[in-house]
Amino acid sequence: MNKFNSSYVGLRYDLLQFIEGENLSVLDVGCATGVNGNFLIDNNLSKKIIGIELDSKMAKKAALTYDNVFVGDLNSVDFINHILNNTKSFDYIIFGDILEHLIDPFYALKELSKVLNKNGRIIISVPNIAHLELFMQVFIKGTWPKNERGIFDKTHLSWFTRKDIQKLIIKAGLETITYQRKLRGRDANPKFNILTKIVKVINKDWVTFQHIIVCKHGK
Repeated sequence: MNKFNSSYVGLRYDLLQFIEGENLSVLDVGCATGVNGNFLIDNNLSKKIIGIELDSKMAKKAALTYDNVFVGDLNSVDFINHILNNTKSFDYIIFGDILEHLIDPFYALKELSKVLNKNGRIIISVPNIAHLELFMQVFIKGTWPKNERGIFDKTHLSWFTRKDIQKLIIKAGLETITYQRKLRGRDANPKFNILTKIVKVINKDWVTFQHIIVCKHGK
């Protein structure tokens, strides 16, 4: 039995809550084992789910219920072109903590947004590098961790503050509809603890663990 990183395969209801309608077509970028797509299918929200996944073992599991799963690396221009040439259009595109794993997140976002319907929505989440954890690790401990998950996930190739991800969205020709913060005082502690409550009053960005953005095609 394959043991996958729990941070990559969990249900992302924090993103799925923004999906409205029925019989929708959804592109799940970084679909992992297909947990999110299966939720949409089971709740009659989607009739068509296409996935994109780097890990072939996880993709194989997602393919059991998805209409199709493209297996490859979004850092490859050829792979992105292959996806564009073999898909039509989608009501929703989900980038659930994917852009930070790419060398050129702008290119991937801009290109894949070409298959978003005219009135479609893109849902994005990225970790916030301007979190208090950066100060704790870099300035107090004097190190840049290489962790299995979280803000300092060792596979991250790009990093975002709130301004950075908003600039990226605008540059890609998109417009933000909704912005939501996911609060957490420390990387290793998901609870909304006393530290989070205190620091939140001073600067919300310092305890924003993830930025969640819903966007559409710009004017």
